[in-house]
Amino acid sequence: MGGGVGLTWHSPVRVATDNSMYAMPETAIGLFCDVGGSYFLSHIHKSDPSVGLYLGITGQRVKARDLVTWGIATHYVPNAKLNDLVSSISTKVTEKSSNQEIIDIVNNHSELTAAQTPEIPNHQEIRDIFQLDSAAEIIKRLDASTTPFADSTRKLLTKMSPLSVAVVFEQIKRGCKMTIHDVFKMEYRMS
Repeated sequence: MGGGVGLTWHSPVRVATDNSMYAMPETAIGLFCDVGGSYFLSHIHKSDPSVGLYLGITGQRVKARDLVTWGIATHYVPNAKLNDLVSSISTKVTEKSSNQEIIDIVNNHSELTAAQTPEIPNHQEIRDIFQLDSAAEIIKRLDASTTPFADSTRKLLTKMSPLSVAVVFEQIKRGCKMTIHDVFKMEYRMS
């Protein structure tokens, strides 16, 4: 959650296990997504900013295998295989190992990789509602929709700080077009 996501996002291998959980809950506590959130949320699922907007604004939690589906993790390794993965990495990886060699080791222990992911639940509806026009327009689209997804999302957003929702929207919108270096400068200034 939060800072842990920022620390791990830039790794070419991000392993989720049975106990892994992701969330950026800042809108619920009146803050904004820092630690590079402006960048990684706008690039989280095949560079589809609607997914990052949804996750950043709602603080939605994603767990275990679903972390790969949402593009947050690159691999899912169940807890039962985790010790074998650690053993393989510690015995086979050296300073001269390439990223691909490490990825191959993780692939051998993984039950799901980014290349095998199923579609995100409600992905088309997320795309339709969470567009980069404005936070107010997102709320209008949620209000106009009668689907169960829109209803539960609307209820979830009533618990969030309206100011934080607007700030997170704007930072993700800007983060789509910024370098990671510029994102960190912007977030530092926001703090």
